[in-house]
Amino acid sequence: MKSIQTKIILLILVVIIVSTAVIGGTGIITFGQAIDDTSVKVMNLMCNEKAGELNNILGRIEQSVDILAVYSYDNLDSVNILSENEEYLEHYTEEIAELGMTIANETEGAVAVYVRFAPEVTSSKAGFFKVKNLKTGRFEETELTDISKYSDDDIEHVGWYYIPVKAGKAVWLQPYYNKNIGIYMISYVVPIYKDDRLFGIVGMDIDFGYITDICDSIEIYKSGYAFLTDDRFNIVHSKNREGDAITDELGQNIVAAKKDDMAGDVYEYTIDGVKKKAVFEKMENGMFLAVTAPVAEIDATKNRLVMQILISFIIIAAIFILMANVIAKNIVRPLKELDAAAQQIAGGNLDVSLACNSKDEVGTLSKSLRKMADQLKIHMEYISNLAFSDRLTGVNNNTAYINKIAQFREEIENSDESFAVFVIDVNGLKIINDTYGHDYGNRLIVAVSRVLAEVFGKEYVYRIGGDEFVVLIKNADRIQCSELERKFEDCLKNQNGEIKASAAIGFAIYDKEADSSYERMFRRADDEMYKSKLRMKTNGETSVVEEQNKSQI
Repeated sequence: MKSIQTKIILLILVVIIVSTAVIGGTGIITFGQAIDDTSVKVMNLMCNEKAGELNNILGRIEQSVDILAVYSYDNLDSVNILSENEEYLEHYTEEIAELGMTIANETEGAVAVYVRFAPEVTSSKAGFFKVKNLKTGRFEETELTDISKYSDDDIEHVGWYYIPVKAGKAVWLQPYYNKNIGIYMISYVVPIYKDDRLFGIVGMDIDFGYITDICDSIEIYKSGYAFLTDDRFNIVHSKNREGDAITDELGQNIVAAKKDDMAGDVYEYTIDGVKKKAVFEKMENGMFLAVTAPVAEIDATKNRLVMQILISFIIIAAIFILMANVIAKNIVRPLKELDAAAQQIAGGNLDVSLACNSKDEVGTLSKSLRKMADQLKIHMEYISNLAFSDRLTGVNNNTAYINKIAQFREEIENSDESFAVFVIDVNGLKIINDTYGHDYGNRLIVAVSRVLAEVFGKEYVYRIGGDEFVVLIKNADRIQCSELERKFEDCLKNQNGEIKASAAIGFAIYDKEADSSYERMFRRADDEMYKSKLRMKTNGETSVVEEQNKSQI
C-alpha cells in the first residue's frame, strides 16, 4: 500500500508532466501562430507602405500630366484651327511647351515631356518633345518622330502614341529602354479630345531608376529586399538579379491568380536552395511591388521562442521531479495557480498576475512565465511601433494614415461631426537634397514635422510621403482651420535655430454636397496646398528660405 505522500508525489509528477505538455504545447502553438501572423503582417505593412510611397510618386506624375492635358484642352479654341492657321499652331505649341517644361521641372524623376498632335489634324511631326539633359539638368528641344513613317502596331517606335490612342484613355506604359535618350523608363500618356475629336496626346517619361532606387532601399529582416513585376508578374527589376527564377518558382500559383488586390496573400518559393516568402501589392501603374525574405529569418524569433519554451519547461519539470518528495504538500496549490496563469498567457493575456513569490522551483517557474510574458509584450509593442510610426520624424506614418482614413470614411458616413484634412508639402526639398544632401533635407522634414506637432498635436499628424504630411482633425469649422493654418505659417516663419524650413499648406472641410468621398475632400485640400505653393513661389518666399538655409551650411 503506497503512502499518501507517495500518492501525492506521484500525482504531482503526473500533474507536472501533463501540465508541462499541455501548457508548453499550447504556448508553442499559440505563440508560434501569433508570431507567424505578426511576421506576415509586418511584411504586408512594409509592402503596403512602400507601395503607397511609390503610388504617391506615380500619382504626382499623373497629376502633372493631367494638368498639362487640361491646360492644352482649355486653351485650344478649336481642333480645326490647328490645321487652318499655322501661326496659331506655332503660338499654341510654344505656350503649352513652356508650361510642360515648368511642370516637368517640378516632377520628380521626369526625363522628358511632350505633346504630339494627331497626324489627322496637323502634320505628322507637330507638337514638342523636351528631353532632360542629364549633364545640365535642363530640358532641351529634341527632334520629333515622324508618326506617319511607322504603322500603328510598331510598338518600339510609336507605341507611346498609338497605345493610349487605341485605349481611348490615360495609360501607363510598362518599363522599356529608350534608345534615343539612353534611359530605362516608364511613361504616362493621356489622349486629349475636344468636341469628341482626338487632337493629340500628352505624355511624360520617368527615369525608371528613380522608382528602382526606392525599391532597392527596402530592407526587411536581415537580408530581405523588394522587387518589381509587370502586370503579368514578369520580373522587371530585382537588385539580386534573380529575374525569371522567381517567377518560375512561384509558377502557376501567382500567375494564375492575377488579382488586382493581393494584399495579405503570402507566396512561398525556393531559390538556390533557400526557402523564401513574398507578399505583393499592386501599384498605380499596374505593376506590382513584392517584398521577400528568407523563411529562416522570418521564423527566427518563433524558433528561438519555441526553444526557450521547451528548455524552460524541461528544466522546470526536472527540478520539480527532484524536489517533489520534499515539497509535495505545498506544491499543489501553487501549481494550480501557475497552471491557470499559463493558460491565460497562452490565451493572449500577457498582463496576467503571478502571485507566487516563493524562492523554490515554483517561484522559478512563476518568474520564467512572467519574464516570457514581459518579453512577448515588449516584442509585440516594438512591432506595433515599428509598423505605425515614421522613423525619421516620430509622427504617424503612411500605414497609420491608411488605417485612420478607413476609420474616417466610416465616421463621415455615420456622423454629423465636421471633418477637416490639411495637406502640407515641404518646399524645395528636391533642390535641397540635390544641392546639400539628403541629411540636410531630412533636417528640413523634421523641422516641419515639429511645427506640425506643436500646432496640431503629434497624434493628428501623418507623414505620407517623402516631403508630404497630412493632418486629420474633427469638430473644427473653417474659422478654426484658418487660424490653425495661420498659426502653422507663423511658426514656420519664426523658427529658432539653424534650420529654416518652408512648407505649403492647404485644407478642406468635408461638405456632404460637394464631396462624394474622403478622397474628394483630400483632393480639394491638395489643390489648396498647390495654390499656396504657387503663391509662395510667386512671392519669392521659398527662395528667401533657401538662401537662409544656404547661409547656414
